[in-house]
Amino acid sequence: MNINDKRLMDLAEQLGFGKNTSKSDNISNLAEKYKRKSDQELIDEILKVKRAIKKDKAQFEKQMKAIKALRSMMTGEQKARLEKLIRILEED
Repeated sequence: MNINDKRLMDLAEQLGFGKNTSKSDNISNLAEKYKRKSDQELIDEILKVKRAIKKDKAQFEKQMKAIKALRSMMTGEQKARLEKLIRILEED
């Protein structure tokens, strides 16, 4: 297993994907669910998740740390989009 696969598996576990199915299957299923959505639809979904996860500050911080760890595996364009996502999630 290469370092990127390990990071993805660790991230998936930190984000709460179950251990009953393979982590790569969970990530693939999640990607499939959202790949045809517009940026605005994705932002709306993110805001829904934000409201739920911000109720537990410790869990929110753990998930934000995991999201920020993705930066090192991204292209410039992907990093810019991730930074936008991080700003949305961290706003009050």
